[in-house]
Amino acid sequence: MHECHGHVAMDGVNFSAAMARHRDGVDRDFVRRNLKACMDAGISFFRDGGDKYMVSAFAKEVAQEYGIDYRTPVFAIHKEGYYGSIVGRSFQSMKDFAALVREAKRLGADFIKIMASGILNFRTDGEVDGPSLTYSEIREAVKIASDEGFCVMAHVNGAENIKNALSAGVKSIEHGFWPDSGVIEYFLQSEAVWVPTRATVRNLIGCDGFSNDVLNGILKAQGDLLREAYEKGVPIACGSDSGAINVPHGRGAHDERSYLNELGIDPERGNEKIAELFRIK
Repeated sequence: MHECHGHVAMDGVNFSAAMARHRDGVDRDFVRRNLKACMDAGISFFRDGGDKYMVSAFAKEVAQEYGIDYRTPVFAIHKEGYYGSIVGRSFQSMKDFAALVREAKRLGADFIKIMASGILNFRTDGEVDGPSLTYSEIREAVKIASDEGFCVMAHVNGAENIKNALSAGVKSIEHGFWPDSGVIEYFLQSEAVWVPTRATVRNLIGCDGFSNDVLNGILKAQGDLLREAYEKGVPIACGSDSGAINVPHGRGAHDERSYLNELGIDPERGNEKIAELFRIK
């Protein structure tokens, strides 16, 4: 079983509180509990989305004890003032970005993760909240990472942002909410993998503080395109964003697989491609 997008630093309940427990040093018992939950759920591959406290770096050190092939960017990289501070480190210039890539390499990263857009604003109609990186910024980021032997995982939502990321050479699109039909050809040309993380939205249905109509609208818009993309040959992988609200480690991957299966999608080809690509060359 593959979990192609998770955050071992988080607890599936409250991400701010979960991250705070690591502020003065990695809570190793917490990490081991999460790894055991994954092991008990039959997960043998886990690709982390990074954090700012070296939690996933520790998880990588001990994951083999739980029979897990663990991959991590160590920390995600976001532009100063843009979304991403909860999971990583920021840059102002591309010189700063290059220094962060070298630091990630020194710390044992398997790949680079960038935050190419904001998140969904559930307070409104689920629109993408906050500014996004430009095509030229993403392209330069990919080149810098590639020169250090890394491929790039991109957190990105919104059709134009997805197209920019794919055109710039990222190898996986994380989330990819609010796509349009045009993104499919970009996926096919780039041979990138789509990791749609439907569980992170679907598992909020029925929760206080969220509109079911908004959540279902987000899921339908993505689901219609996912089904078509898969039928046309886009590799789609199983990543639940485990650690996010209502997406517990272990169960999240099984939820995500079931949501993909409902669309007629078998994620195995995408899972295998993630395992092949996302390791340091």
